[in-house]
Amino acid sequence: MNEKELRLETKCYDAVDYGYLYGLNQKIPDEDFKKVKKYMRDFRRKDFADGIIKVTGRPEGYRCLEEDVPKVEKILGITNTLEKRQNKIKKAFSDPDEKRKLKDQSLNWLITLFKRGGTRPEQKLSRLVIHSTKIYDPEDSYKNGRKDGDGSLFIYTPHGMWYIINNSKEGSDKSINNVESIDGGAIGYRLMYDDNIDTLIRIYTEENEYSGDKLY
Repeated sequence: MNEKELRLETKCYDAVDYGYLYGLNQKIPDEDFKKVKKYMRDFRRKDFADGIIKVTGRPEGYRCLEEDVPKVEKILGITNTLEKRQNKIKKAFSDPDEKRKLKDQSLNWLITLFKRGGTRPEQKLSRLVIHSTKIYDPEDSYKNGRKDGDGSLFIYTPHGMWYIINNSKEGSDKSINNVESIDGGAIGYRLMYDDNIDTLIRIYTEENEYSGDKLY
């Protein structure tokens, strides 16, 4: 069995104070952890505004700010660095063909992950929006397609990440909707926060946040 490569990964996103917080993807020897402990903070629920209401992911535990990631990586000799991973995406985005390929691959992975591993609890879009930490609208698809019953959203909430597919078009099978909306309903899949899924969402959406009319 191959050992998992040591790296720092996002553990949660705090919409109020800290932004992304990072943690190690595996336990390391105590003597190694002592070397980086000054850059890590043992977060607790009380450390977040409103008791982590505006946090998506797993905030509790030893986490570091994004600005301290390079310091921790250097001390621990981590080669698969955050900067290296980000630069790989930037390089692909600099070429139109590679960018489209990467975005298409990311969407295919997201569809597979959400549909195979996600749950479909009954929910109201208004509630998701009110408690969201951020809402991504790929290529303004929901903003521009909303009136026609089209578009999709990725909504980050304290209770997971949602993939919302507008299903309010005339003639649509609304019996499969599990998300209530003022537009006529949507299909929603929920997954718990995960660093890889977050990366795929940010690639596919280009971190384009929803800017349309109110969703409730």
